[in-house]
Amino acid sequence: MVSFDDLHTQNHQIAELAKVLNYLFEDREMCDTELACELFERYREKFEDHMDHNREIYSALYSSGGHEGGTTANRFMEGEREIKRVFHIYANKWCKRGLHIDDHGQFCRETEKMFQLIHDRIQAESEQLYPLARKAMAADS
Repeated sequence: MVSFDDLHTQNHQIAELAKVLNYLFEDREMCDTELACELFERYREKFEDHMDHNREIYSALYSSGGHEGGTTANRFMEGEREIKRVFHIYANKWCKRGLHIDDHGQFCRETEKMFQLIHDRIQAESEQLYPLARKAMAADS
């Protein structure tokens, strides 16, 4: 199982990339650079990889977290599905074979919303999901 320290590190890396990308994307010319595209792909990969690791946490909550653990796991899994759905729509609109920005203002607004959605998610993981999982795993030991 992936450690909680690793999960927190992943969350930090995702948040850090979002801040850098948000800053870069404010400049319209930066949106068209290969580096910005590479950083965005790194962001996407880290986010997807992180969500895959959270499945281990859900399993632990189902097996050892009682009713509260199962309910929390369900809530986070539903939220994950919704974020992935929204992220997929966003990526299909703006990121086909590189970034394609027709309306820079709209792109910046949607990007900021997407980054905020993911930031809120990783914050909720740190404040709600991981503490409950730690508690469930400790009780199981």
